[in-house]
Amino acid sequence: MAASNRIPSRFDRGSIHDCRAIARTGIAVLACCMMICNAGCVTYLANFINVIRGNDNPAEFDELKEKKVAVVASTESGFDADASGILMSRHVHALLARNVKKVEMINSEEVDRIINDQPSGDRDMSVIGRRLGADYVILVDLENLRLRDGQTLYKGRCNATVTAYKVSEGERPVFRKILPEFVYPQSGAPVTDFDEATFQRVYLSELAMRVARIFYPFDPSIDVAKDAAISSIDAFR
Repeated sequence: MAASNRIPSRFDRGSIHDCRAIARTGIAVLACCMMICNAGCVTYLANFINVIRGNDNPAEFDELKEKKVAVVASTESGFDADASGILMSRHVHALLARNVKKVEMINSEEVDRIINDQPSGDRDMSVIGRRLGADYVILVDLENLRLRDGQTLYKGRCNATVTAYKVSEGERPVFRKILPEFVYPQSGAPVTDFDEATFQRVYLSELAMRVARIFYPFDPSIDVAKDAAISSIDAFR
C-alpha cells in the first residue's frame, strides 16, 4: 500500500473543533473590547496614543533656533514706554530664552537703549535689528488693554499682534499673527484680594506665554490646568 501523508481524520475533527473554539474566544474578546471602549475607554486609548506621539503642539514659527533675537513691545503709549510694554517684553524675552533651542537673546536694556535713540514714531524694525546685531526682531503690539471689569473685579482683556522681522530681509515682516482677545481669568477676581500691580503682572505673564509659544512647541493641556486653578485667589500670590 502506498504511503500516505494524510493526517488521520480523527485529528482533523479535533483540530477543526479547536480552531472554532479559538475563533469564538477571539470574537468574544473583541466584543468585550468594543463594549469597554463604548463605555469610555476611548479616552484612555487617546491618551495612550498621545504618550506615543507626544502632546506638544508644534511651533508656528520655528526659525529662531540658534539665532540672535530681540524682543520689542508696543502699547498705545509707544515702544516699551509704560509698565505694560516693559513687562511684556521682559516676559517674552525670558520665555524664548528658556524654550527656544540655542537662541541668543539680546539684553533687554540694550534693546531699550536703541529704541530710545530712534526718532519718535519710527517703527522700522530692520533698522533697530541692524543696530542691535540681531537676526530677528519680535514685535508684540498690545491694544485695548484693560485690567478691570467694573469697580469690583479684575479681569484682563487685550488684543495682541505678534510680528517677526528677519533683519536681513528689511522692514517687511516674515511672520505675523493676530491673537484673539485674551480674557483672563474668565470669571474675574475680586479687587479686594490683591493690588492692581500684582494683577497686571500675572495677567501679562499669561498673555506673554500665549505670545512666546508661537515660537516653540508647547503642551496645550497646561491651559486647562491653569484655567481650573485660577478660581483660587492663591494663584495670584
